[in-house]
Amino acid sequence: MGSGIEEFVAQEMKDPAFRMAFSEARTKRIKKGLGEMIRKARESQGLSQAALSKRARTTQAVISRIENLNTPYLPSVRVLARLAGALGAHIEIAFIPGERAISSKDRLRVSSGT
Repeated sequence: MGSGIEEFVAQEMKDPAFRMAFSEARTKRIKKGLGEMIRKARESQGLSQAALSKRARTTQAVISRIENLNTPYLPSVRVLARLAGALGAHIEIAFIPGERAISSKDRLRVSSGT
C-alpha cells in the first residue's frame, strides 16, 4: 500500500495534462542532475570546459549549455557517451516500470569505466 502522496500522484497521472507536466518536471530534474554531475566530474579532474570539449570532440559552448542549469538543452546519448569516455566514465540508463517510477527517485550516476 502506498503513501497518500503516491496514491494522489497515481490518481492524477490519469489526467493527460498532469502527466505532461509531471514528465516535464522530471526532465528538468534529469537535466539539472546531468549538468551537475558533468561539472563535478570535470572539475574533480581539473579540466576546463575547453579541455573537456576537446577530449570529447565537441565545443566548449556545448559543455557550457549542459552545465548551465538555466538552459533546457539536453544532450544526445551520443554526446553523453563521448563526455563519459572523455571523463573515464560510463553511462547507465534505466527504464523503471510504472508504479516504481512514481515512487522512486530518478537515478543518475556517473561511475568509473573500470
